[in-house]
Amino acid sequence: MSLQFEILLSRIDLLSSGDRPGEHAELDQLPEIAAAMAPAGPLLARLLAGEAGVQAEIVAALGRAEQLLLRANQQSQLERKAAAGDVVGGLHSLHWTLLTCMLGLLVSAGLLTALLALESRRARRHLLGAHAAALRQREAERTLRVLIDSLPAMVSAYDRQGRYLFFNEAYARFHGLGAEATVIGREPAALRVTMDAGLQRVLHGHAAEPFAEYLATDQEGQQRILLATAAPVDDGQGGPGRVVHVALDITSRKAAEDRVRHLAEHDVLTGLPNRLLFGTRLRQALAAVRQRQGERGFALHCINLDRFKDVNDSLGHHGGDRLLLAAAERMRACLRLGDTLARLGGDEFAVIQADIGGPADAARLSGRLVAMLARPFVIDGCTVHCGGSIGSVLAPAQGFTAEALQQRAEIALHHAKQEGKGRALAFSPEMEAALAERRALEADLRQALEEETALRLVFQPKFRPGASLPFGCEALLRWDDPRRGAVSPANFVPLAEEAGMAASLSRFVLHRACEQIRAWQAQGLVLPVAVNLSALHFASDQAVALVEEALAASGVPAALLEVEVTEGVLIRNAAAARDALAALRARGVRVALDDFGTGYSSLAYLQQLPFDVVKVDRAFIQDLSPDGSSARIVDAIVRLAHGLGAEVVAEGVERPEQLALLTELGCDAVQGFLLGRPMPPEQLATLFFAAPEGGRHVA
Repeated sequence: MSLQFEILLSRIDLLSSGDRPGEHAELDQLPEIAAAMAPAGPLLARLLAGEAGVQAEIVAALGRAEQLLLRANQQSQLERKAAAGDVVGGLHSLHWTLLTCMLGLLVSAGLLTALLALESRRARRHLLGAHAAALRQREAERTLRVLIDSLPAMVSAYDRQGRYLFFNEAYARFHGLGAEATVIGREPAALRVTMDAGLQRVLHGHAAEPFAEYLATDQEGQQRILLATAAPVDDGQGGPGRVVHVALDITSRKAAEDRVRHLAEHDVLTGLPNRLLFGTRLRQALAAVRQRQGERGFALHCINLDRFKDVNDSLGHHGGDRLLLAAAERMRACLRLGDTLARLGGDEFAVIQADIGGPADAARLSGRLVAMLARPFVIDGCTVHCGGSIGSVLAPAQGFTAEALQQRAEIALHHAKQEGKGRALAFSPEMEAALAERRALEADLRQALEEETALRLVFQPKFRPGASLPFGCEALLRWDDPRRGAVSPANFVPLAEEAGMAASLSRFVLHRACEQIRAWQAQGLVLPVAVNLSALHFASDQAVALVEEALAASGVPAALLEVEVTEGVLIRNAAAARDALAALRARGVRVALDDFGTGYSSLAYLQQLPFDVVKVDRAFIQDLSPDGSSARIVDAIVRLAHGLGAEVVAEGVERPEQLALLTELGCDAVQGFLLGRPMPPEQLATLFFAAPEGGRHVA
């Protein structure tokens, strides 16, 4: 019992303390076991003391304690198993945690490795990029250097002390500089290079200089014109840095500009100032006169060669150019140093006679010019008589603007040509009034053509010698202006040709003449009508078109229409005239050569061109006498025309003796005031209707 008691005590101590502190301290049975064992100790002492009756109590106490201890041991075992299970679960949890951590470490290591590889590649790329950028930079620097060296412009850079930092090959070639190593860091003055004023201003702190021209001396000592600019370059911190200078040699360009300007302002053939430069000189002369405000002014002379077109047609354009050059040299020889001779175009010239005292000075120069141009020219071995007409005006007395002076000088020139050419006329206010009247006349004539009210035809009869009735008539145009009254054809017909109304005027006359032929036919009168056509129409096919248009519109037979042309048609374009006349005759229209003997009167023309009628001009009829030269001329014309198969009509017959002599000379027909003045168509028709029956129809 004592041993059992000791064993139980040791087990209780073991359970109380455990193998380690606090291992079994949580058992619920320990207080109860301790309480069960508590009476066993005193009872055992009493038993050892010899008290026999306590044995059973000891056995009972020890048994109860042993049972409690057994349950406590079982509970401890269960708790240990649970603890072991918890430990195992913790170990499993720890295992998975370790696995997860290891996997995370592996993933982190992989990511880190990938990041390191990526960063390594990026670093390599950056390194390669930096290396390539350095290579590109060096290549760009070399390219830029080659580019700057290949530029025609001279490029240089300086520090703020004006010392060289850089220059290209163009700059080195121009100034004759050596290698950069011997130049960089030195001042231009030390190398005998002169800086332009703009560069010096920028070096002294001024802003960028605009492009400006300056003179510089190249390495050969020649003066050249440079176009240059200079600009400062800051140091990146807002402070003063270097200065860049760019210059371009524009000497050749300036020379080319001067040549272009010369070509733009001068005549290519003669080298004289052209109309553009002449206008500038004229305005400058006017401005100078206004500033001086003195009595001395200048004169403007407009010059026109009189027969230049004839020379140009006969000798060709080369001969015409030679004539223009010769005429220009002659006129230049008459001028002083301050005068200006210009060619305005074609055969038109002009002279600004500077600083004259009055009209006498202008008259003397214009007289010398006319005399020089009147002398014969020798062109390509041919002697040519050309001559010139001049119109002069004084400034500022007769004009305060260039336009007014030119206009008035041209008015004077126009009058000089009208009065016979080869002369000089000074402008007068009466000339301007006449020009204004001429312009008003042109406007009124244009209106009369549009309205067809003030224009009418009269008819002058033509007679066979000894006949009492006319065999035909000539249609003559009349203009009855409401303000002026009757206007002479000698005034308005040339005006119509100059103003471009010749075709309209001829169309009006042809249509009215054909309408009158048809009206007479309706009355039973068949009477041919002759119509004058301008020589302008025969330079092309206009004449044929106008005649065919009138015949088609009226429906009259072509045989009743006769077209009269002057000898001027033969000079303008002989080939075109021949074709047009042949076409008219093929159409059935008769053709008459008007005013024969007063123009060019070439027998070759009479032989080549087809004429049905030759009309002797009234100039030979006025002085006609049996013993005079006019009679011999008329006789020759009659024989010549008859030999060519043409009829002869004498114009301007006013006296009976003229009619008798013309009949004797063999003229086929006559017309004039002696036999019948121009009359309205109704009056002409009465000549036939008043005649005996059978005399009305005339073929």
